[in-house]
Amino acid sequence: MHTHNRDSLRQALENQVGRLHQKINTLNQLSNRLSMARLGAFVGGLALVYLAGSFGPEWLFWLSLIGFIGGFWKLIREHNTIDETKERFKIWKAIRDTHLARLNLNWPNIPEKKSTIDYSNHPFARDLYLTGNHSLLQLMDTATYQGSTDQLAEYLLQREPNPQKVTERQAIVKELARQPQFRDSLHLRAELYKKQELENDWSLEELRQHLKDSKEVNYWLPLALLGSLSVLNIALLALYLTGVMDPYVIFTFVLYLVIYNFNSEKIAGLYEESYQIEKLLSQFNAVLHFLETNNYESDSNLKKFCAPFWSGDYSPSQYIKRIIRIAGAASSQQSEVIWALLNFLMPWDLYFSQKLSSYKQDLAPHLSDWIDHVYKLEAYCSMANFSWLNPHYNFALPDVNAAQPVKAEELGHPLIPEEQKVTNDVSIDDKGDILLITGSNMAGKSTFLRTMGINLAMCFAGAPVNATYFSTIPFRLFSSINVTDSLDDGLSHFYAEVKRLRALLDILNDDHETPVFFMVDEIYRGTNNRERLQGSEAFLKNVAGKNGVGLVSTHDLELAQLEESIPELSNWHFAETIEGSKMSFEYKLKPGPCPTTNALKIMEMEGLPT
Repeated sequence: MHTHNRDSLRQALENQVGRLHQKINTLNQLSNRLSMARLGAFVGGLALVYLAGSFGPEWLFWLSLIGFIGGFWKLIREHNTIDETKERFKIWKAIRDTHLARLNLNWPNIPEKKSTIDYSNHPFARDLYLTGNHSLLQLMDTATYQGSTDQLAEYLLQREPNPQKVTERQAIVKELARQPQFRDSLHLRAELYKKQELENDWSLEELRQHLKDSKEVNYWLPLALLGSLSVLNIALLALYLTGVMDPYVIFTFVLYLVIYNFNSEKIAGLYEESYQIEKLLSQFNAVLHFLETNNYESDSNLKKFCAPFWSGDYSPSQYIKRIIRIAGAASSQQSEVIWALLNFLMPWDLYFSQKLSSYKQDLAPHLSDWIDHVYKLEAYCSMANFSWLNPHYNFALPDVNAAQPVKAEELGHPLIPEEQKVTNDVSIDDKGDILLITGSNMAGKSTFLRTMGINLAMCFAGAPVNATYFSTIPFRLFSSINVTDSLDDGLSHFYAEVKRLRALLDILNDDHETPVFFMVDEIYRGTNNRERLQGSEAFLKNVAGKNGVGLVSTHDLELAQLEESIPELSNWHFAETIEGSKMSFEYKLKPGPCPTTNALKIMEMEGLPT
């Protein structure tokens, strides 16, 4: 059933992409024709104006000039409208193309935005492929703003889930999953205006920090002096021009310039600051206006979450428009002629520097709240889009009162293509239990550990899980799967693993109210057989029955005998089938220890002596 749903969605997206492609081609042709029409109209219009001026009466010249300017201006506006529409369709098509890429796990066409937070020492981020290239974050993340990507990463990598917050978050994600038009419209507006950014432009975070660091200034005394002198200068100039008195305006104007010069440091950097504020807020305002004017479903969780955009005493977009106007007026310094005329006539920059300072103080807390909500909303949209593209995935919540620590049916890995994916059922009955997983090389042990971990992370984030049924209590996740040596710290692979397992023992013994779910792959693989067996046996006996549950994989079939002496330990395995020179894997989790090995067979198949 779910294959049919995904195929229908894939076909619908492909049809939309095809229609958008045709529309863009049509607009390209129309834009090209308008370019030729503009050239023809320009040359023809100038010729007509020249002929009217050379051979006709003066009124005909002015009439033809006005007609030429008006007609050419209308052509330019129509051409700009066509190009803007084409740009919107291009972004809309790019959004749909990326949906298809995510659906098909076509990694080269899925944008990768990395989190700015360092997760190198995180207890499970790298092992579970939650961040980085070809990761769950890359697959999920549809956000425009970097802060939204960081927020999504934070949800996926939280070390201790809060069931109440997960429930609230998931309620919004579920609603958004049913609203692809809302998600894509929000994405379109953010992308459309963000495309105008230049390399040196501020980000939202830089603007937020700038407003936070800004101190309110008080320039009213110099403004009063300069304002009075400005009025006096104009009055004295008018009296001089009308012949009433001598040019005393020269003395007051020099005094005005001297006082202005003494206060010039107060307006240093005003143009760059006001330009960045005006440009960035103009872009962000498109998103705010969409969110404050959207027709939300009554009493929906999404409507309640978006209340800061529509329920206040003021409209965020109108509020920001006032700031934009002030910032625009303060950026007059871009033209030296205009700047000189304005500031010689009145203390223009000083006035708007004072005005902008007051508005910045007022704007800072509101803007910070709006930014935080947009970041969270884009993170929710990413998880909702992930659910929409995978209609066979199901939502689950961490429940402290769940009958079992973990129970899952048809559990699969979201980063494996559907046609290659094999699902498994898994059940862990009591806290303190350990599943010891044996199996041959390439049989699926490591993938199963990661499958369990990544689905728990998705559940705790509020996203859907790749299972037909999923139940879990809240866990702190911990993994020791992809342990690598550290050249910088001079650590061997074995010692790096030892330190990792030491950290696991510490959190299992910390008497925390939230138990640990740990995944250990190929325990003590970096040492010899005898010491590995001895160390593994001691480790398993020490962690069994503690404040957590775990999956531990190993090649050492001798460890399966521990089931008799450790009540909390149970044996499970993955097996393979060998027929002649062909080896096949089921990737199905089965009870009991693994009955076969395949290392020698693999060596033999590759022509190595055995």
